[in-house]
Amino acid sequence: MRTKKRYTLILEDGSRLEKIIQVSASPMKYIIAGVIIALFLMFIGAILVGFTPVKNLLPGYLKDSERAATEEHHMRLDSLQQIYETNAAYISNIMSVLNPAITNTDTAAKPSEVSQIDVPFYADSILPTSYEERKFLSMMREREKYNISVIAPLAAESMMFTPVNDESVVTDKTKDAVKAEIILSKGSPVAAIADGRVIAVSQSVREGGGTAVIIQHSKGFLSRCNRLGTLLVEPGDLVTGGQIIALTASGNSRKNEIITIEMWHNGNQLIPYDYLGDKNTSTPRYPIIDEEVGRGRL
Repeated sequence: MRTKKRYTLILEDGSRLEKIIQVSASPMKYIIAGVIIALFLMFIGAILVGFTPVKNLLPGYLKDSERAATEEHHMRLDSLQQIYETNAAYISNIMSVLNPAITNTDTAAKPSEVSQIDVPFYADSILPTSYEERKFLSMMREREKYNISVIAPLAAESMMFTPVNDESVVTDKTKDAVKAEIILSKGSPVAAIADGRVIAVSQSVREGGGTAVIIQHSKGFLSRCNRLGTLLVEPGDLVTGGQIIALTASGNSRKNEIITIEMWHNGNQLIPYDYLGDKNTSTPRYPIIDEEVGRGRL
């Protein structure tokens, strides 16, 4: 009589030498059990895909609403392509009229490539400026000039601007510049020029490096100090005019330190010396700093 093959699977606790599970069966039973387990897993997977959001993760799967929206977007894209080609053909016609060097065959054949055509420039192809355009530009220039020269000083009359330091000096070459250079000794305190709130602090990689502080003042004024050393304020801090916000850089060198300051009013850049200096005198408003000892002198 031929004996049947049987295989035994044993799950044993090795630390205690105890058998936990022992299964003994023929190969056919193992095959049947594997098929049953595979069918059970497929059944569970079908349930998850059919009745849970997991099906949305399958590649290529779209809901009916999503498929309809995709088709609608494709139709809109086709319509936009037609409109673009129509506009490109219109532009090519205008270009051929304004510039006789371009023929209709250069652009009409492929209107989508109009932007890639190297169009030669001719001065007589530009239409002259109309009277209305010249009048509008003149009006805007006068309005901008009025904003800077009149509105900002009027707004500043009710404000108290203070120097960044009692020993500060604005260099002669920047008295009429929008970026004023101020000479200070090393390690000197730098004060806010008016009441306001610190809105930004950044490390500058230009103009010799250092820290830059931007302060928003009332009545639309904004100031920025650059090339600062040690910072004493943070974004969001409220400061008053004359409050120390930073120190200039310090070192072994006996030379003075130069910081820069800029001012704006409602987006228009101002000349800082008009507000922090006295242009009616030939001498600086504040003492000059001695280049050797770094102390103020009259």
